[in-house]
Amino acid sequence: MKPTTLAVLAALIGTSALLGIAFAQQTTLPAPLEQLGYFVGDGTCTGHVIATGKTPARATTARFHGEKTLDGNWVAIHYDEDQTAANPKPYRVVQYFGYDAAKKQYTSVTFDNSGSGYSTGTSSGWKDDTFTVDETTSMRGGSVSFRDVFTKSGSGMASHTGMMRDKHGKWVKTDEETCH
Repeated sequence: MKPTTLAVLAALIGTSALLGIAFAQQTTLPAPLEQLGYFVGDGTCTGHVIATGKTPARATTARFHGEKTLDGNWVAIHYDEDQTAANPKPYRVVQYFGYDAAKKQYTSVTFDNSGSGYSTGTSSGWKDDTFTVDETTSMRGGSVSFRDVFTKSGSGMASHTGMMRDKHGKWVKTDEETCH
């Protein structure tokens, strides 16, 4: 073989090896949508709503169901509080999580039964066992900043804490639940 042919062959082998290593590394990392698997499943949550403004404090119990939807591109979580004497109008919400590959961030769209509108939000993803979503909710002609903080344990969701910004810009808890 000519020295040039050997050099080209060596370069091709080296490039193929590098591409193989890069591909192996890429396939061993979890896909962004796979990270949403912690929200898939069924469970119950118990906790409480914290008194804020016109909302009185109350205990809560609820069921949740999370499933992949729309060809696996979204995870939909249905959260339904139980109706009780202390909670005559239980909160119901559907929250969709997806991934925006161009922006490299998770997205959230939430609809609830309050009649006040919807919210959209973003998250950078799981940081250890915590997934934080910062949201803007359209309500009563304006917008309010909310934050959902989820934690995981094992293979599923362990807790949720809701927060909103007060008039000074500080995050204050609105509700918190432990989920099983």
